[in-house]
Parts: sequence; C-alpha cells; structure tokens
Amino acid sequence: MNWVQERKNLLETMLRLDRLGMVSGSSGNASVKLPAENDKPQLYLISPAGISYDQITADQMVAINHDLESVESTKQAPSSESLLHIAVYDERPDVAAIIHTHSVYASVQAVKAEAIPPIIDEMVVYIGGQIEVSEYGFPGTKELAHNSVMALGDRRAAIIRNHGMFAVADTIKEALRVAELVERVAKIYVHAKISGTVITVPDHAVKAERTMYLKRSGLHGN
Repeated sequence: MNWVQERKNLLETMLRLDRLGMVSGSSGNASVKLPAENDKPQLYLISPAGISYDQITADQMVAINHDLESVESTKQAPSSESLLHIAVYDERPDVAAIIHTHSVYASVQAVKAEAIPPIIDEMVVYIGGQIEVSEYGFPGTKELAHNSVMALGDRRAAIIRNHGMFAVADTIKEALRVAELVERVAKIYVHAKISGTVITVPDHAVKAERTMYLKRSGLHGN
C-alpha cells in the first residue's frame, strides 16, 4: 500500500504549520498511525528529516515500523524525533496522530521550563488541564522521548524543555487543532505574566472540565 491519502493529509498538516509560523526551515515533525492490516505489525507514517518546507512533497513521507526501519524502498530518512513518536504511541493507545512544533510562545515556556496552568476553560476540556514541561533530554534520544511521555501523561499536549512542544490526538486534523490551541494558550499566558496578573480557572471548574475531557477521550484518570 502507498497510503496516498495519509501522505496528503500529513503534507497538508506540515505546510499549514509552516504557514502559521509554528515551524521553520525543516524543524518540527508529524506522524500518523497507519491502519492496521490483519495480524501484521503496526506501521507509522512520519515526516522526513532535513527537508525544508518549500521543497517537501507527499511522497517524501516515510512509512516505518516500530524499530524505525523504512518499509519502502526510499532513501529518505524519517524524522530525527521518531523515537518520541513511537514512545507516545506505545504509551497511549488512544493516540493515532502526533505533531511536534517549535512555535514561538510554547518555546518561550520551554526555555523558561514553566508549565502553563489552566488559565482558560478550553484548555482543560480539549487538552486535559495544565500543560506540563518535560525534564531535559538531548534531541533525538530515548531520554527525550521518555521524559516527554512522562510530561504528557493522559493529556493531549506537553512542552519539551529547551526544545518546543507536541500535541496528540486520534486524527491528524485534531492534533493540529490541539497544537494551535496550545500556541494560543501559551501566547495568552506569556502576555498575562507580563501584565503581572494571572488568574487560573477555579479548582472546582477544572475538576468538572477534566471529567468532561476524560469522558470525551475515553480515558480514565485522576
């Protein structure tokens, strides 16, 4: 199979991230879990390494197995953060798409190593609550992947310390929506901090909204 539609969707997602300024050059990456085929091993489609957004094409998306090996005859290498994607898929069976960006305001929080508390209701309902920051891990390593998964927990986004952020969902369209929401929330938080006043969503509302989030997501948590 060539997964034509999945390649097209992934390309469109990467190009939109570029238009939004959430990535630049060849930074950032995205992946989807490919449809399962009987008892065959799970495969994934991920954006390629080192290709700038003004040159990237749908056929350059790389189909890989769990060991990060390409399952097609291609010279294109998968994203250098493929370990992160596989680690998330392993930990979160509900996730079928992942987007990793270097968006400006989320990266400000990554540099500050400061989580974003629940400041608007929407982030609790759609992301799951506070957006945590991972412990530091060198790019492209199992350490970064592990630390990122720990920061994610049962939510749909996390900030990678000194690096960027990533968003997860059951579809690539929804993962993009989450990534855009994270950047907007990060921007609001940065500006609120500059003004000197940050008032978070009341605890009782966060609890109720977390329940809504878990029910929508089919998850169980605290």
